[in-house]
Amino acid sequence: MTPTAAQPAILANPTAPAAHWSGVSRVYPARRRQPERVALNNVTLEVPPGQFLALLGPNGSGKSTLLKLLAGTDRPDAGDVALLGADPAAGASASARARLGVVFQHPGLDPLLTIAENLRTAAALFGMTGAQAQAAIERTAAELELTDRLHDRVASLSGGLARRADLARAMLSGPDVLLLDEPSTGLDHAARASFMDLVARLHADAPPERPRTVILSTHLMDEAERAQRVVCMSEGRVALDGEPRALRERLGERTVRVHADGAPDAFARLGLTPQRAGGAWTAPLPDAEGASELAASLAREGFAFELGPATLADVYLHATGQPLNPETEPEAPTPAPLRKRGER
Repeated sequence: MTPTAAQPAILANPTAPAAHWSGVSRVYPARRRQPERVALNNVTLEVPPGQFLALLGPNGSGKSTLLKLLAGTDRPDAGDVALLGADPAAGASASARARLGVVFQHPGLDPLLTIAENLRTAAALFGMTGAQAQAAIERTAAELELTDRLHDRVASLSGGLARRADLARAMLSGPDVLLLDEPSTGLDHAARASFMDLVARLHADAPPERPRTVILSTHLMDEAERAQRVVCMSEGRVALDGEPRALRERLGERTVRVHADGAPDAFARLGLTPQRAGGAWTAPLPDAEGASELAASLAREGFAFELGPATLADVYLHATGQPLNPETEPEAPTPAPLRKRGER
């Protein structure tokens, strides 16, 4: 990748973490009929250069606030925030801004302008000359497969294409750090998967001498599974932190999900502690023998249930006591054949 005038060839502080929050708290004061809200409570996190990190949690868990602090659009009430070794809220130059790309939950493009016009506006903010802007637009459009749509107005694009154009704006300067705040909101499953494929490629294709850090906030476990590291946020605190596979293995190989008003007696007999979410009881199963014994007990008691591998949604539920998606039915494990009432 050839650096532009707004894109430094090397990092000013190559040994600094890509992102760092130290003892950060943020409290939003009461407004009108809304009470005071603690968005972050003494959060400390460090993200090394080149890591793909997912902040996983439901709305209100503090994910977006962490990203706003890192982008410099908000300030903490306590603690310190650093982006590539510098204070992001200290009035960065165009060159410094070019090292950060941001895609927030709500679109950042002017719908009445074409993709190219939006990108030229962004290039001007990065301090690029006309020639530099044109080269950056052509490179980014090719990278994100938007070359044939550059002269389409944003308002005419599908949801998936519009988000890709928003990503192009964030990638225009070839940033070292890419922040994505619930970027797939409003997209259908296919468009969401395509968008996340693109994000994964942008992370993987960065050159070794200049790795790209991606920090994604999401409430969807399948998006978080794509990351190298997952930080589960709950009520403004870090609940869990680790690689996706390690987090699942900590819970156990399999889980059971039982559709019932009250917790079945079989849970207590086997010493299991279920959590309730979305009209079902979920519990981790320590081993295959325990799974077989529980399945037999539930079948005798006439409960409908599902057995499947542990998911990040299960991990989150059992770490916090709260469902990952409280507004909807939690994403279920891959179901085993459903046992009907009275079936043995």
